[in-house]
Amino acid sequence: MMRTVITVLAFAALFVCDGMRASASSFEAAAGCVDITPTHSVYIAGYGNNRKSQGVHDPLWARCVVMRNNGETVALVSCDLLGVGRHYIEAIRRLVKAIPPEHVLLGVTHTHSGPDTYGQWGPDQMTSGVDKAWMAGFCRQAAKLIDETSAKLRPASARFGSVNGVKDCSKNIRVPKILDTELGVMQLNGVDGKAIATVVNYACHPEVLDNHQITSDFPYWLRKRVEERYGGIALYFNGAQGGMVTADTQNEASYPKGEAWAEAQRIGNTLGDYAVTAVREGTRVANPKVQITRRVFTVPLESITFKAMIGAGIYPKDTAPGGIITTEVNRLVVGPAEFLTLPGEVLPNIGLFLKRRMAGQPRFLLGLTGDALGYILTPEDFGLKLYSYESSVSVGANMGRAMEDNLLALLHTPALQQGRPNVAPKRARRR
Repeated sequence: MMRTVITVLAFAALFVCDGMRASASSFEAAAGCVDITPTHSVYIAGYGNNRKSQGVHDPLWARCVVMRNNGETVALVSCDLLGVGRHYIEAIRRLVKAIPPEHVLLGVTHTHSGPDTYGQWGPDQMTSGVDKAWMAGFCRQAAKLIDETSAKLRPASARFGSVNGVKDCSKNIRVPKILDTELGVMQLNGVDGKAIATVVNYACHPEVLDNHQITSDFPYWLRKRVEERYGGIALYFNGAQGGMVTADTQNEASYPKGEAWAEAQRIGNTLGDYAVTAVREGTRVANPKVQITRRVFTVPLESITFKAMIGAGIYPKDTAPGGIITTEVNRLVVGPAEFLTLPGEVLPNIGLFLKRRMAGQPRFLLGLTGDALGYILTPEDFGLKLYSYESSVSVGANMGRAMEDNLLALLHTPALQQGRPNVAPKRARRR
């Protein structure tokens, strides 16, 4: 009798252990958002100095999706801001309790109608426009959002898709023929089939609007379109939109300066429709594996402009100790999809080069994620008259090469080797 009881208990224990292993290796997801709109007038980032907000057209959001599988938990956070520097992201990470801080990937939509988060759009060129109280509050809000979203994780599946040949939404005003027209989506669904979140990735400056109202620009309508169709929370991440991939506005002269609201709505709705198509024609994955790797690297600060801003206290004094910038890149794999983070506004030719090296499908380039280091150019493009503006607000000629080398290392290094020294492989020849 005792032997029978022991045998039954042994089988029961195996059953429990198997159940725990199944639970530990099953895909879970959750999403959340928080309103980060300033409640008072602030300096607006983008275009020029001394542009103060005078009302709100639509709220600004921090939107978060958390995914977990196989012992890995990752948070993707998209904020309706021009950019968030790594020193602020590190501050947010230090406040997060629920997941490893290095697994927080925070990026922006890059709207030009949100508060100044850099400092360079204050009342004049030598006075910071950052509202420090609002900025500290934003960091606390973002960290709390990540923790609260992590607490809501539940079983989920994923659907991945992409659409090539997006039309009438973006254009490259530097080199028109170099344009990434691919839009990628990742939708996470609960066991009831309802959408938890839809992540949309496309390269385009949200700079249709240039007035004194707070707005997320075309991403507002993009997300609204997706959420009206699927529910859940829609997140927009920009891509490699530097030098200079901007909105393809039409009949702009017929609108008052900076007031092309109908065009922002048209572009947002169009991109939303493409996203719906990508989801509908996409592939469902029941239990996508989650893997994340990153590389932290350094690059010399060459920019006279950036050095002057650090000296004036517009950028934090510890931005480049000893004249060295420390930044990071990340590679996230979710099932068949592959994500790379870009720490600034990367030229589209670099983005297209990286996509050719990526094995995943669809391929996501999360621009201005993990850092906000201005424009990132190849050494060959840096300093050209064509890119004189981009070069003037770039870390320097070495930034693009250093970023590429570290991303290529992530693409060719298994996730389990992430703890090894940061030695990039020999460069792959461009094709």
